[in-house]
Amino acid sequence: MEKRGIRYRLVDDDDGLTVALEGRLDFAAERQFQELLADLVVSHRRQVRFDLSGLSHVDSVGLGLLYIAHEDLGKANIALALLRPRDTVLRMLELTETTKVFAITR
Repeated sequence: MEKRGIRYRLVDDDDGLTVALEGRLDFAAERQFQELLADLVVSHRRQVRFDLSGLSHVDSVGLGLLYIAHEDLGKANIALALLRPRDTVLRMLELTETTKVFAITR
């Protein structure tokens, strides 16, 4: 599925839902990400995984969106995991100590 700032693909399996993100997670993607998140919160999945391998960039707004996702999904009893971040994205997550909050699988 594609909209303005970010592209994503949903992969449903027995264990939950994987959202493969592509592009840049930044201010331009904020509205679209919030809409996606609203749908995920009411999805009644046990787990949501964001596959970050297609993200070329995450800025401070993008980090904030990941934190909001963590909080909102947690309130709905949905576990959130981050998968396969590129080195540049992983470095941003490490520098901001986001790795202490999220389950990240390389």
